[in-house]
Amino acid sequence: MRSKRRTGMSIDKVAVVGGGIVGTACAYFLAREGKQVTLFEETALAHGASGRNPGFVWLHTRNPGFGRAVSLASRALYDQLVEDLPLDFEFRPSGGIIFYTTEEQGVIVRDFVASVQADGYPMEHIDGAEVRRMVEPIREDVLGASYCPADACINTPLLVRSFAEGARQAGAEIREGVGVTRLIEEGGRVVGVETSEGRFEADAVVLGAGAWARKLADTVGIQLAVGGERLQVAATVPVPEIRVEPLVYGPLVTKQYRLFRDLPSWDPVHFTEPYEDEANIEVLELISQRRNGEILMGCAMDYPEDIDLRPTVEGLARSLQSIVQDFPGLRGVAVDRVWAGILPFTSDTAPIIDEPIPGLFLGSGHVYGNAAGPMTGKLITQLILDQEPEISLEEVCFNRALEMPGAGVAVRW
Repeated sequence: MRSKRRTGMSIDKVAVVGGGIVGTACAYFLAREGKQVTLFEETALAHGASGRNPGFVWLHTRNPGFGRAVSLASRALYDQLVEDLPLDFEFRPSGGIIFYTTEEQGVIVRDFVASVQADGYPMEHIDGAEVRRMVEPIREDVLGASYCPADACINTPLLVRSFAEGARQAGAEIREGVGVTRLIEEGGRVVGVETSEGRFEADAVVLGAGAWARKLADTVGIQLAVGGERLQVAATVPVPEIRVEPLVYGPLVTKQYRLFRDLPSWDPVHFTEPYEDEANIEVLELISQRRNGEILMGCAMDYPEDIDLRPTVEGLARSLQSIVQDFPGLRGVAVDRVWAGILPFTSDTAPIIDEPIPGLFLGSGHVYGNAAGPMTGKLITQLILDQEPEISLEEVCFNRALEMPGAGVAVRW
């Protein structure tokens, strides 16, 4: 459960560390509440995971509890943010699919659809013809898919910049190129941050620095059980003549999610590819299309010991091998650029949203930050205002039982 509530402590001046979705969302909502907000970003806005993902607002496979609640709340919030934020972030209520190509896979996908429908969750089964209509470059032998109409697509870097600009217009100061080197604790309370430009005092500090948060938490003796998952992504040149309407995952993604693995019909033997089992690299088949027509493709996943934002030859090769197999209509399309990003995660895949010591507010471990990030900004704002959060934070408290992720430890939802 949440750490002890404050008694009479007024918070007016807030330092936010990290210029991704969580950090800029916190800055935005806090500034709109009249707080004096300064956001510090060591490099540039959306430099980390928020600028390096394919833009999935993915509700499809969220587990019951906090993950589903925060994702549904954020999805509703996106509809409002489209109206409220000052910059267009290419929000598209695209829906999302997980396709399958064998009858054995189809039995399991249909069981998944039925199980989440029984919970009242938005989900449908669609046939192969409908999948091919929605996703023009997909393989001809696709048999069907689960379809979640609540899934949506964003241009994540533009969302981050829009949050930051909205915060700035509400009075916040956004300081790009200013790194935070440590948190400052005095008398058992965090009272500010040491930056590359000197000491900055604040009534509260929000730590939303993604994969970098762990080292900063260490400076005040907080062991943050957050690891890093590297995703490797490629983007084509714009091809608006090739239609990809929904967010698209292939069958390999099912192994990642408990909602599939807990089904009585589940059998992983139906969801394997030879290229997955080599070189300690996992592969998901995914594509999405941005407004300008470029198609984002991925993704190889691994778990490096240190933060490394460079893609590897082997990771890209295996990822593109899956793309060629599952989306043959993209074989002749030129690749414009490739990159990698580190997604922070916890051993139970839920983020950490809490005040572990007075004055320090954590928004860490958001492996599904596009889905959870906007609402996390509201929840942390409510904590700082000493209000009751809209969503229970019991599942995401700091002092719950978490394993410390290490290199090579895979995340499973």
